[in-house]
Amino acid sequence: MSAAGTGDRDVDVAVVGSGPAGSSLAIRLARAGVEVALLDARSFPRSKPCGDCLSPGATPLLRELGVLPELEARGPGRLTGWRVRSPGGTWFAGRFDPDRGRGPAEGLSLPRRELDAALLDGARREGARLLERTRAVGLLRERGRAAGLRIRDGRGRERELRARFVVGADGLRSTVARELGGVHPGPRRRIALVRRVHAPRGPARSGELRLGDDGVLGLAPVGGGRYNLTLVIPRSAAPAVSRSREGYFRRRVRGYGLEAWVAETEPASGIEVTGPFEVKPERLAVPGALLVGDAAGYFDPLTGQGIFRALATARLAARSILRCLDDPALEGAALQRYRGEARRLLAPGRRVQRWVDAAVTRPRVIDGLARVLAARPALPSLLFDVTGDRLPARALVRPDRLARALASPGPGEPGGDARPVWPRTPGRSSPDSSSSMISDRTHRTPGAT
Repeated sequence: MSAAGTGDRDVDVAVVGSGPAGSSLAIRLARAGVEVALLDARSFPRSKPCGDCLSPGATPLLRELGVLPELEARGPGRLTGWRVRSPGGTWFAGRFDPDRGRGPAEGLSLPRRELDAALLDGARREGARLLERTRAVGLLRERGRAAGLRIRDGRGRERELRARFVVGADGLRSTVARELGGVHPGPRRRIALVRRVHAPRGPARSGELRLGDDGVLGLAPVGGGRYNLTLVIPRSAAPAVSRSREGYFRRRVRGYGLEAWVAETEPASGIEVTGPFEVKPERLAVPGALLVGDAAGYFDPLTGQGIFRALATARLAARSILRCLDDPALEGAALQRYRGEARRLLAPGRRVQRWVDAAVTRPRVIDGLARVLAARPALPSLLFDVTGDRLPARALVRPDRLARALASPGPGEPGGDARPVWPRTPGRSSPDSSSSMISDRTHRTPGAT
């Protein structure tokens, strides 16, 4: 199939970005005999700010790619569900239901440095070529279609890389997406602060979300005694973060009742910043080019579906690109099919994310919902199976599923008491006590909304 080295093409496919979307696409294409160049502005191994949690729906895709054994050998965290605390202090919990029969009932969690390295190694084993410290600075066009890229290496030298097909897997600020027609930012612009820590104890097989009036703190085990702390806040807080990233992070963590636990931890990384989120590209695909992963659109990190969508859109893209390369006359139909499949994959999840966002940004609403969810753990379990990519979004509006969830105690915490038993430090008040359940209003920093 390869056309590289013949005519005026350097490679069959040029993929911009070697994160989960780009590397997994490169694995699939290179395995099929396509010559692939992976471009990345950074060098590897590298860290990346992320919640580090993979939904259960991602596990079968990692198995298809052949990297699951390597990831499991790294000793990742394993998440069987989530605990959530409302702004008013009500806890509810749910587990991925093993009886639903839609794939594994647990997700993996590990730092992106390790996940991305495993996927990139897999791409190189299949024959993909990596161009590190190389940026895409523009799209080449020829006879009304993409024909490659203008690229710049780490020394600032520019050249052309001609390709039969170009893929934008370059994230929230995708150069390729801008070249295809532009990106629309959404109204709810958030940023996230991420720190990984070593801790003597913490949640073993669940993640936590602590909701505040103007933000969310997530906590998850990522293997090897390490934990990920992710603070999601409004973009308006950026000036306060820039003045003192460490000070701002510590003040906000105090507001979520984890100060005593954090005092026992040792940083395993600095505080990384990512965002703002919520972007939507004007076009998903044009002749000779398409978008995958976050470049294809992203709403919010709260439900933790980003890695699954990166892997899933890459699988769809691989099928379409192979059709285009096999028979150029089929390109129009193949790209139209990709647009439709990608929208059907992404749109329902985005609607669920917006429903969740609408609730968590209204403290009185989420406090009321939390009391209902705490009394009926099967309801949050149903929600987590949807956001965990084990059930389609329509499951949340099916009367039969809702009726069963309302009638059953479900696989959540016994008796609906989802309060975690950790972390408790002798001689200190529990983070669930009234003295440590400090409102976010108390610790609001100027510039935060």
